[in-house]
Formats: sequence, C-alpha cells, structure tokens
Amino acid sequence: MTDFVDVRNMVRWMIEQGAEQLIVRMAAYIEDDFRRWESFDKTPRVASHTPFGVIELMPTSDYETYAFKYVNGHPSNPARGFQTVTAFGMLADVHNGYPVFLSEMTLLTALRTAATSAMAARHLARPTPPGWR
Repeated sequence: MTDFVDVRNMVRWMIEQGAEQLIVRMAAYIEDDFRRWESFDKTPRVASHTPFGVIELMPTSDYETYAFKYVNGHPSNPARGFQTVTAFGMLADVHNGYPVFLSEMTLLTALRTAATSAMAARHLARPTPPGWR
C-alpha cells in the first residue's frame, strides 16, 4: 500500500511539529545524506520548457529506494488563479518497483530549503572568535 500525504495533512504536520523543530530534524537527515553523497545515482533533472513556464522531474536513487520530485514554475499562474509553483514527490522500493510514499512537496520544499540553508550556514560560517558570543 502506498502512503499519501496531501496538502491538508502536510499543513497539520507542520503545525503540530512546529516549523523550527522540523527544520532542525530535516537538517540532520540532509547532513546524513551529504555524508553518503557518492551512494546516490544523481540523474540530472529533466526539464520541459514552454512559453508558459517549466515542468521539471528530479529523479534520484540510492539503489534501495528511488525517488522523484515533480515541480513546475509558471510565472503567469497567479493572474489565472493558480500557484506559481507546485510540487509532489514519490518514493519507491527499488527491489520491486512499488511506490511506497506519495507526498505534496510544495510546502515540504520550503522546509527543505530552510534546512539545507541552516546546515550550510553551520558548516560555512566563520568560527566565533574567542571571547565573542
């Protein structure tokens, strides 16, 4: 059976957990994944550009799981009553090809971006000089 997280449940999860706590936890997972960077199949994103915008598919795999993110960017959408960007993602078991998780990722991407930025800042910031707070 494939688990599914829709927008309403993503919002509920974010409210229950708190954005700050989610970002901290996500940063730890992202840092762990960077430590095993070489274990990922990093296929370049596939982009379809049109006069209206772009639709991208971002695949990756660690040979245990396969994942992709679908995301669009359509700058004129707000004038037509649609969001500029929407995203969803899927996770599948490589051994049998079955999808195991499908999720809204528009909101999740915002959290992931914040978590990645926090992790990068922690590693790239200059050390605090002695005696400074």
